[in-house]
Amino acid sequence: MHRLILILSLSIALALAAGNAAVAQAAPSLADGERKAAAGDIEGAAEIFRALSEAQPDSHDAFAHLGGMQLLSQRYADAVQSFQRAITLGDSGTRSFIGMGMAYLHMGQFGPARAAFVEARTRTPANPDEVEKIIAWIDARDPATPRSHP
Repeated sequence: MHRLILILSLSIALALAAGNAAVAQAAPSLADGERKAAAGDIEGAAEIFRALSEAQPDSHDAFAHLGGMQLLSQRYADAVQSFQRAITLGDSGTRSFIGMGMAYLHMGQFGPARAAFVEARTRTPANPDEVEKIIAWIDARDPATPRSHP
């Protein structure tokens, strides 16, 4: 009987240890990445959002957040790709268009930047005056950029 109790105790202890290990290695969440970003750990946040975008390839939130961290890390071409993916997956707000526009601006691609900001403007951004100022800034610097206003 003593031996049975010992075996059961050992089995329970091993099961609890395995359960704790599984909890400790739980997949990170958007909130985890946001906390890292807020703490200034941009690379750590980017790694979380990269892992989330791989684990949840249909998550526009994961790709939009990843694009934001890539933008902050000055990986502009990667940011554009992530924002485009977020939009393709259904990110219908302004964040991905504004992020994509900023990435294009940093790469000196005024035409695509302007197009992204014009699209953001149609989606009722939180700061419409700022979007208008950026579009005007682009217009003043790049005479080759088309000026059609929807």
